[in-house]
Amino acid sequence: MTETIFRVHPAINFARVGNSPEYYIAPETAAGEVIDENTGLFGGLPTKPGTENTPITAEDFRDAKGQVKRQAARFKIFAYDQLQNSYPSEDPGREVKIGDQVGGKTIKDIIWMVHLANKKNNNYQIASPIKDSSGKVIGEEEGVAPYENGNTPPIRNPSYGPELGAPERLRKLVIDAGPRTIVSSAASDQVVDFNRNTQASHIGQNGVVQPVADYPISFPGDHFENVNTKNGTIETLGELQIEEGSGRLIVTGGYGNTFAFKDADGKDPKLDHAIDNDGWFDDVSDGPVNATVVFDDGSTSDVVAGWFVCTDPSYAPQTRNVVSTWDDMFSAWVEELDLIPSLFKDGKYQTDYKSAFYADVLPVFHGAFLQRWNTNLPGKGVSGHNWVAQIKPADDPKAKIPNFDALIRDPNDPKQDGQGVKMPLALGDAQRSFLSLSRTQYFLLKQWYEGQSEPYGPVLGEGEKLDRVVLLNCLGGRFSPGIDLTFIVRDVNLFNQNWRGETGPFRINLQAMDYSTATQAKPFLQEGYVPLRNAPVEPGDLSKFMSQPWHTDYNSCAVHEPSPNPEYNNTLYWSWPAQRPVQVHPVGLCTYDEENKVWNLGGQLFSVRGDGEGEENLTHTYLPQNVGRYQNYMDFLENWHRTGFIIQGIQIADEHGGNYGQDKFLEVASQFKGPGDVVQPWPTAALNADDD
Repeated sequence: MTETIFRVHPAINFARVGNSPEYYIAPETAAGEVIDENTGLFGGLPTKPGTENTPITAEDFRDAKGQVKRQAARFKIFAYDQLQNSYPSEDPGREVKIGDQVGGKTIKDIIWMVHLANKKNNNYQIASPIKDSSGKVIGEEEGVAPYENGNTPPIRNPSYGPELGAPERLRKLVIDAGPRTIVSSAASDQVVDFNRNTQASHIGQNGVVQPVADYPISFPGDHFENVNTKNGTIETLGELQIEEGSGRLIVTGGYGNTFAFKDADGKDPKLDHAIDNDGWFDDVSDGPVNATVVFDDGSTSDVVAGWFVCTDPSYAPQTRNVVSTWDDMFSAWVEELDLIPSLFKDGKYQTDYKSAFYADVLPVFHGAFLQRWNTNLPGKGVSGHNWVAQIKPADDPKAKIPNFDALIRDPNDPKQDGQGVKMPLALGDAQRSFLSLSRTQYFLLKQWYEGQSEPYGPVLGEGEKLDRVVLLNCLGGRFSPGIDLTFIVRDVNLFNQNWRGETGPFRINLQAMDYSTATQAKPFLQEGYVPLRNAPVEPGDLSKFMSQPWHTDYNSCAVHEPSPNPEYNNTLYWSWPAQRPVQVHPVGLCTYDEENKVWNLGGQLFSVRGDGEGEENLTHTYLPQNVGRYQNYMDFLENWHRTGFIIQGIQIADEHGGNYGQDKFLEVASQFKGPGDVVQPWPTAALNADDD
């Protein structure tokens, strides 16, 4: 009989920055799925602290001072009595807490350990320059391509040396808070901070918490003067605490702050690139979540680790991405790691595999349906999105969609990368003009179209559901570089590939950490994971491939021309409308119909917009390709927290004792007071700067 196996779930979970000390819990339901048939409430909403699954309302995004609450990640421990040899697992597992019986023993306590770091400044550039034969830069390349054939992109902050593994760079350019521990039996008001003044500690032998007195904790202020203090400073990467009554772990992240420093030659940092800005720290982070279960007889059991990632705020938590982080990661596991042989084996998809309508098909249509609330589609487009969202499992696919190939872009056909008339209607990934579904998504959707589907697919265990749901709520498809994670989720080297057995799938290939060797004399963390290389993953390795700082990329990615841009095209498309709303319906513009007792939509505004008067010029532009953003990156660093949130109408209380209705998704809690530039109905066209 196999000894009980314990695993942390979700395998990867996300926190999000905010400028408030208060927080809510990351959603454990999927955006775009109806979670309450009585009200029509969609999933994806964060939940209120201390509750199992009570969704927040419009009033919960900000604290009493108007500051943005942070999103915290919640981790749970599940017990399994069998090794995992298939997905889904034959053993669905069960969550365990203090006092539960496992194998004839009682769980006395659970010790948690998390190690957070930020490695963005000691990493490669995300947008690599493309040069012609003369050395002239003629464009930029993103994604995995610069790492192919043993190559790597240019590094960030080259003035501090050419080698990422150099001690000088590791010491100064990495924010390393070190490991921290907390026990589930601790009081719920105990908070363990990832700052310089809190003792680093780790789980030693036999479940004993060991201080790491000589750990080389490193924060920007230890090495540099902050030359831009308008955006705060960075003194912490977050906190640990225990959820009251459950013993589960709560991890919060940073505050959306930045820190600017001069290069090694004494030159001031610039903030002029959408993605790569040398001389700028932000306070996002990531790292492993370990745990040890302690039994009443003194014995212990190690837990298969999860991973924590802190990233940008989620301004539209209920809006589903047509392609999510899960879709990209799942496709890589299906095609390269033998996850589901009945779906994919011997290098090809199996045509006798039945797709699941509610898990594989409807989410694609709901993603398109919901994104209309964050864009400025014309009436015909809105009607089309509403129509596909109403398709039911009993409907005849070919009657609903007479020509599948004319509607859906085929990711297997490179010629379709530049065909903007097909769905999804959004910008594409690195070197692809328009967005495509993942290959697995496309196959499963085509199976439904060919009559090879059923309403529900294989049943996941509760821990497996958590693994999937949190990633469904994150951006995929367009990793340029993205918001939550990026192209690395398609690289199997990021993961523990020997998943059958104790670990199960979707686990990060964690570098073993020997904290007994830590000393102030040298950096503890090294270069770590590099795409397409078989190098274990360290704290800070997942978030380091994102924009530096995150604010510049968020500000930039409203609308763009495709890249590469098809010949004769000047139409503008959206980057990430599910994660980065562009045009929104503010609740304050809705009008009330007294006769029918319903609210009607008002007009649209840009989610990022000026206030008029002296601030109007901060976002104002005559160029359609530059609308809906600050024209100077520094201004968004100072104003990111003013952006509003998109939430379903039934979560917004009105002055008539009701709400705004389940059929509307409206902007609330925006701190922009003016209307900003006029929103033009799509399609809109780019203009030259000298056009009249």
